[in-house]
Amino acid sequence: MKPSLSEIRKRTVVMMLMVTAVLAVLVIRVAYWQIIRGDELRSKAKAQQQGSSIITASRGNIYDRNGKVLAESASVNTLICNPEDIKKSGDASVIATRLADVIGMEPDRIKELITKESRYQVIKKRLTAEETENVKRLMDSEIDQTIAKAFTGIYFEDDSKRFYPFNVAPHILGFTGYDNNGIQGIELTFDDELMGINGSVETNQNADGSTLKDQQAEYINGAVKGDDIVLTIDETIQHFLEKHLEEAVTEDKLKEGAAGIVMNPKTGEILAMSTKPDFDVNNPYDIEQFRKYAIDFKADTKNEESEDGEATPKPTENPDELSDEYIAAMRNKMWRNKAVSDTYEPGSTFKIITAAAALEEHVVDLDTGFYCPGFKVVADRKIGCANTNGHGAQTFVEGVRNSCNPVFMDVGQGLGAEKFMEYFTAFGLTKKTDIELVGESSSIYYHNGMSEVDLATSSFGQGFQITPIQLITAVSAVVNGGERMKPQIVKEIRNSTGVIKTYEPEVVARVISEETSRKMREILESVVALPTSTGKNAYVKGCRIGGKTGTSEKGNRNEGNRIASFIGFAPANDPQVVCLVMLDEPQIDNKYGGTIAAPLVGEIIEDVLNYLGVEKQYTVDEEADVRIEVPDLRSSDISAAEDIINDSNLNVRVVGDGETVVDQLPKPGIMLNEKSTVILYTEQQDETETVEVPDLRDMSVGSAREALEKRGLNFEVIGAGHSEMTGAYAVNQSVEAGESVPPATVIGVEFRQLTSD
Repeated sequence: MKPSLSEIRKRTVVMMLMVTAVLAVLVIRVAYWQIIRGDELRSKAKAQQQGSSIITASRGNIYDRNGKVLAESASVNTLICNPEDIKKSGDASVIATRLADVIGMEPDRIKELITKESRYQVIKKRLTAEETENVKRLMDSEIDQTIAKAFTGIYFEDDSKRFYPFNVAPHILGFTGYDNNGIQGIELTFDDELMGINGSVETNQNADGSTLKDQQAEYINGAVKGDDIVLTIDETIQHFLEKHLEEAVTEDKLKEGAAGIVMNPKTGEILAMSTKPDFDVNNPYDIEQFRKYAIDFKADTKNEESEDGEATPKPTENPDELSDEYIAAMRNKMWRNKAVSDTYEPGSTFKIITAAAALEEHVVDLDTGFYCPGFKVVADRKIGCANTNGHGAQTFVEGVRNSCNPVFMDVGQGLGAEKFMEYFTAFGLTKKTDIELVGESSSIYYHNGMSEVDLATSSFGQGFQITPIQLITAVSAVVNGGERMKPQIVKEIRNSTGVIKTYEPEVVARVISEETSRKMREILESVVALPTSTGKNAYVKGCRIGGKTGTSEKGNRNEGNRIASFIGFAPANDPQVVCLVMLDEPQIDNKYGGTIAAPLVGEIIEDVLNYLGVEKQYTVDEEADVRIEVPDLRSSDISAAEDIINDSNLNVRVVGDGETVVDQLPKPGIMLNEKSTVILYTEQQDETETVEVPDLRDMSVGSAREALEKRGLNFEVIGAGHSEMTGAYAVNQSVEAGESVPPATVIGVEFRQLTSD
């Protein structure tokens, strides 16, 4: 019986619904695979069909303010492999054995890497040129076809290694890690900008993961170089600072090293910053350079406890068997930037801030009278002056020159605790400066009010702690006209298209008036310029240096640990540079900042001003050192030669009975001071004739000159400081005692004067 039309229609509808349902299921399933899991499947397909290796982006360069490259990236090779290729066509045992000898790895470790279940494996990053060449020889079939075949699956990948051409400013620049990421300094602060974007090379592979012998295609996604960073520092000024601090670490036996900063006070730009001893920025994990200068370094441990349960220092280790803990502690100390990370009591250098606040608030004027008996009683405390005999009656200006504690305790009392803290805050000493470096520390000060004794000791720079970067920023505000500038170490960020970002000088706040700033510059110049003042050892003719000494106690005040410091600026009438030097725990008899830190700053400032081309300004009481070039008198008539020497305001000594000059000492072109001696020879002399240099240490200027003249040697004063005054004593000489030199050689002698602050 034939189905009715209605039954046919029903069956048709059912079939259509079934077909529709099946189609719907198929569509949903396809959609699931294409949309929901599409990316995953495409990725898996790509992973099966293609292999990928990284093109490491070159980090951006770091430049000094004049365009010198301080950090750049060099192309190197990383050794990689495809374990599937090795499994299919190579020989893991041969590879491990042969590679071990040329890349400095254990064979077992190499074999572990090259036999992993993977299609891409790094064996060793950043091969040296020698390692790369040796590996290439192993892979060269023309040298050994069997070994080359065994190395199937071994490849090179382009990589990038950081290089620091000048090897300066390690604490500023920082360094990069294994993955080319920034770890310290500017490298870390601006890691995102410097990093760049990695590229890749993609190649076709078989289903088993091995590389196709006949490549059908290779796809390259180019790497994008990172942005460049231009710093405010000047490599030459950085060199000056580092050189002088290195000398101080050795000469003053600094147990905890030294820190120094050179800044442009008008803009806040850091021209140089250094911590010594430091490290080789091209080999930042090597502690040998630091250990050479570190005195009695001890690594704190937690596994050795004293009877009261406190951790005790681990004794200095056997230098031939250093523990991992010791090395880690040494590196942490080595990488620490004292200029921004260490807080300390600034001592008398802080008197600059107290004095500026007092003048601004009209608590004192320049002629306000004080009396110093050698101490001041505050509450229940007798607080002494560095001059225990007392300075007697003195004006405010004389009190600054003498660095008199009782004067500043009186000034602090006149300001009052509230006003004192108001200026302490205004000068930026309660907050970090936000300089573009990692690890900046906060200051330690009185949050909950100050007692009478707190105010007294704080007025001369003790009882609180600040960082060197905070202090130099505050003092710059005192001498630049009264504006506190944000310290700046980056000038701009740029790439191949041009400048992306510029960092302009930023005025944070006005803290004192132009008039107060002018008065402070004049006072501080007299602290250095007058041979009776505490800063006299920083004096350099014509540089017009102003500044302040500082010697502060550290830790337990009964242990005698000191920090000697000096902060100076020049020229005093129009400051171009300000320089702070901090010498941490000198292990010598005289630990005063005025004796060991002041001359250092004077020499640094002189070097910087000469380099910047700042013309010297000689006061009425000064006259420029007259330097005379020795003329060439050889073959001249002896009588005429004597006249020329005498007319040049030099002394002459004739050796021989001849009528013609056959030789002379010093040789032509040497620069001499007035009244130095030129020896004219009229007969041939024994060229081996020499004079032994005497030991001039601790001699006065007159005695040193006389000792040299007796031996036929010329004398010259070198270094900073008032050497012409009574009390100056020789501390260094340009030629070591006992060395033999030709007659008439110029011997430079550096002098100091004992001082206190």
